[in-house]
Amino acid sequence: MDFLSDMLKATRWTAKTYLNSAGEGPWCAQIQYRPQGVFHAVLQGGCYLRQGGNPEPIALEEGDIIAFPTGGDHKLSGSAEGLKLPSENVIRLPDDDDVMVVKRGTVSFSQPERVKEPHEAARWLSGTMSYDTSIHHPLLKNLPCFIHVRKASAESRQVLEGVVNLMVETSKSDTAGSALTIDRLTEVLFLQLLRSHLQESPQEEGYFAALLDPQIGIALNLVHAEDDGSLTVESLCEAAGMSRTRFNARFTELVGETPKAYLTHTRLLRAKTMLQHSYDSVITIAEATGYSSESSFSKAIKKHFGRTPGELRRAAS
Repeated sequence: MDFLSDMLKATRWTAKTYLNSAGEGPWCAQIQYRPQGVFHAVLQGGCYLRQGGNPEPIALEEGDIIAFPTGGDHKLSGSAEGLKLPSENVIRLPDDDDVMVVKRGTVSFSQPERVKEPHEAARWLSGTMSYDTSIHHPLLKNLPCFIHVRKASAESRQVLEGVVNLMVETSKSDTAGSALTIDRLTEVLFLQLLRSHLQESPQEEGYFAALLDPQIGIALNLVHAEDDGSLTVESLCEAAGMSRTRFNARFTELVGETPKAYLTHTRLLRAKTMLQHSYDSVITIAEATGYSSESSFSKAIKKHFGRTPGELRRAAS
């Protein structure tokens, strides 16, 4: 498993999706700030985006995808002038009580499986991304505030378009499991958005820069692919082709914590996931994450998460 997929799994990313439409005439939809992520994919027509605090509108074309991984306040409208419309009609999205949309004009928000064949001037797919904010990890701390993948510029455009098209086609089906399928596809879409962001907007510092670093990136991939608890800081140094002193300094500079702390943190996150989503015994999970005894493993889990392995397992069930 690659580092990005592993981290999204460990931080418990989930998604909900909505198909939205706007009729002819002036309209405006304001998505209020939420603590986690929101994205939009323009399916038909075009619209304008204004980010909270930024006076300049951004023109979005059919095929564009935008995301606010940290949930920034923003407006969508059919025209640049429409962004100035006063907001009316505060609504909450179905089954997502923490998301409020302030709308003006003929804008509708619906669960995908309830949408038939709309013929409005604009259509776009929206999704909300939720993750475990109790987990303190460099990935969550370094998420970009805004991602814009243009249809004409993204190298990963075909993959993104394929996922969006599959989501739309699935939304037209009344078959069992279509809603769950769409939500899972939303998770795939967001994963691809992050990959596209990494490819097109290389970072000079922080966690995303570490992922792209030719030496530290190798070490991070090894950490997230580990399944037997056998890695050591020395073996990571060797794989990266760096001295221990240089490796420690560079890793800490980019990731924000030492290699040993990151390795321990990642193993314990993986152990927490196994405790909550498998029937493996505690000693089996302990050994798979590098602990030779159940007691030392339990102490580490308790120190890291404030709960014993048994308490974590019972809370999940």
